[in-house]
Amino acid sequence: MAIGKRKCKSCGEYVRVFIVTPKGVFCNFDSAAKWGYANKAKGKAIKEKANKKAVKDLDKTSLKWQHKQTQPVFNKLRRLQEFKWFSDRGLEPVCTSCEKPLGNDQWCNGHFKSVGANGRLRYDVKNSYLQHNNNCNKHLSGDAKRYELGLIARFGEDEGRGIIAYCEENNAPIKYTWQDIETLRVSFNKQIKELTNKD
Repeated sequence: MAIGKRKCKSCGEYVRVFIVTPKGVFCNFDSAAKWGYANKAKGKAIKEKANKKAVKDLDKTSLKWQHKQTQPVFNKLRRLQEFKWFSDRGLEPVCTSCEKPLGNDQWCNGHFKSVGANGRLRYDVKNSYLQHNNNCNKHLSGDAKRYELGLIARFGEDEGRGIIAYCEENNAPIKYTWQDIETLRVSFNKQIKELTNKD
């Protein structure tokens, strides 16, 4: 019985003498090895893509991942709300800590009580106001004492002290679920859209 030609899976040549493997027909061992190495990378890429998707899906249920996605959205919302607060009063925005305008810095959403010190107030508007990113927030660790004085100067003695007391007293631990944080992010994004569409 005559053996017909078979196509090599690696080089594409039709040959009478070939080897058969579980992965296909090859003209020789070198072609089989070459195909194996070439497709090892392809297989690895497919596997990595599947793993990344699985990790991404897993991440969505991770509190750390949810906070990482939500904190910048909240910070953006608060900056926009602060700009609106000043604009509504015909005032130039100033830093809560040093009471100076922007200058050569960037605006950030500075927390009175840090996220690490009080996670309950992480997404609380009463705990976060406009602040210089480098001069007052990063380099002076939030500058808590001047932040207090700035709250009083901005809101008056009674309201300023009320905000400070609220932040001091509201320190019970909070147990967020990933769904809670995701819901907050959706709400923050909606508010951002409303604020930016008014312009």
